[in-house]
Amino acid sequence: MVEPKFFETIAPAYDFLTRLFMGGTYESMRKRMLNEDTSQMDILDLCCGTGYISNSINARRIVGLDQSEAMLARNARVKRGNKELIKGNAYQINFKEGEFDRIYNSSASHEFKLFSRLLQKSFHALKPGGKIIIFDIYQPKNTLLRLFMNTFVKYVVERGIMFVHTKEEWARMVTEAGFEIEELEPVRGLYIFVKARKPEQAGLPAAA
Repeated sequence: MVEPKFFETIAPAYDFLTRLFMGGTYESMRKRMLNEDTSQMDILDLCCGTGYISNSINARRIVGLDQSEAMLARNARVKRGNKELIKGNAYQINFKEGEFDRIYNSSASHEFKLFSRLLQKSFHALKPGGKIIIFDIYQPKNTLLRLFMNTFVKYVVERGIMFVHTKEEWARMVTEAGFEIEELEPVRGLYIFVKARKPEQAGLPAAA
């Protein structure tokens, strides 16, 4: 996982860099992620950063989790009475069983070597019928795009710390965590959009 001090450094430019890095999908993907009525839901913005999701979503309760104080400080500039920001390591923090209706994770899964562990934690924290929505870079099949991903993106953009997965690997991770996949779609060759649902009759396994 990327060290917090990296994000402390880039926080002032993070929104600009993210908009640039998302290659024209910045607004369209947020609209796709938030394309339902969540006004009466409790949501978790996992690795919330400066607030790409948590400062746009309409929800009853918004919890944003991030490990960077500088990123959370910028997020906090948008005052919302229903928003709570928590500093913490996503691997280590545990939420209550069935605490959230929706969990969002945007442009952050590639920073975690064991993102499958976060999927398990998310399954635990979601109510039955709740959903996790993810958008991030992935490991493309196209040879040229794969070369670009594993050279320029990995070593120039991500400073050598990057864990990306193929579409098939995403499908396996999500289903092994207990989810039912609703959407799993590559976007513009370099990104992946994932929406998965916790079954209504699912048990609530212990947090990983």
